[in-house]
Amino acid sequence: MFCERLNWKFYFALVVMCLFFAGCQETQNHDTYGPEPFSIIILPDTQIYPHDKPEWRNSSLKEVFIQQTTWIAQNKRKENIQFVLHMGDIVHEQHKPYQWVNANEAMSILDGVVPYCFGVGNHDLINRAEEGGIIRDSTNFNNTFSHSRYENQPWFGGRMSSDGFLPKDNYDNSYHFFCAGGMEFMIITLEVAPTDEMLDWANDVVRSHPDKRVMVITHAYLDGDETRVVNEPYAPSGKSNSGEEIWNKFVRKHKNIFFVFCGHHNNHADYKGLLASVGDNGNTVYQLISGEDYDGWLRILRFVPAENKIYVKTYSPWKPDDPELQLEQYDFSLPGYNTDPYHQYDIVYEQRNSVGSYPTKL
Repeated sequence: MFCERLNWKFYFALVVMCLFFAGCQETQNHDTYGPEPFSIIILPDTQIYPHDKPEWRNSSLKEVFIQQTTWIAQNKRKENIQFVLHMGDIVHEQHKPYQWVNANEAMSILDGVVPYCFGVGNHDLINRAEEGGIIRDSTNFNNTFSHSRYENQPWFGGRMSSDGFLPKDNYDNSYHFFCAGGMEFMIITLEVAPTDEMLDWANDVVRSHPDKRVMVITHAYLDGDETRVVNEPYAPSGKSNSGEEIWNKFVRKHKNIFFVFCGHHNNHADYKGLLASVGDNGNTVYQLISGEDYDGWLRILRFVPAENKIYVKTYSPWKPDDPELQLEQYDFSLPGYNTDPYHQYDIVYEQRNSVGSYPTKL
């Protein structure tokens, strides 16, 4: 009888302990004491890889995309990867089914391994010349990466199901959660050149989660010279907002937004593609462009809470059969890190305070 009572009390205590430690908690690192470092991975525009025609452009190979996501899956534990953020332009020609098949093959490697989300790009929308250019119809994106594929995942937060465009029930604008380093994060995705209605939705989502540290993905936001885009020629027809308008109508208003990620353009030579701006509440918002749609480049952001820093590295896991397949030639071999100061640096970000980051020196 005593043993039965002891077992009952033991299991009850075990359940209580599990409930207590569930959710976001600060896991101790054996080397640094404190919250454990973690990473997020940025996938720049992948459009040339599903195209899979190297004669059209160097490194236009499906295998590059597959090697990118395979590396992420294989290094999930080593890098403590919490989320993958795709900058959009998933495919080059959205009307060609084989390109979505290729993209799905690559991204499916992450299913059940690492959470991921997309910032729908202009190449992911239908382009009809007779209707004046790009229109907001993401049917093929949604047929491949539908909300039903993700909505039962624990990291899925919600979506703007009706944005007034096709398809009527879509996944183009969404939000997601993850916990790492003792902090709670929310990621908001906005399709390329969002409308006022999309920005109103995003404003409401952020206001509803004041305790979350917020990252925003939208495809076209910065230009390569570290300025926000004012006029975007590839925006869909009809009302849309540029990077500068997204900043003024949405990003700058919220003290808990600390990062905006985008693609679409490449950062120019001698530029990091990083802009730091101060929001209306005195918080620093970092804005980073990652549009390297060639040679398999990934951006790794390593958060180290004990140091209040984010270490940025640029890495390609691609092993080309012939260096001539590369778009560019480097003084190092692939796979490898690009270690020049425009691709490897650190960012000061307060990770031990209340929600939001506060400027040190810009």
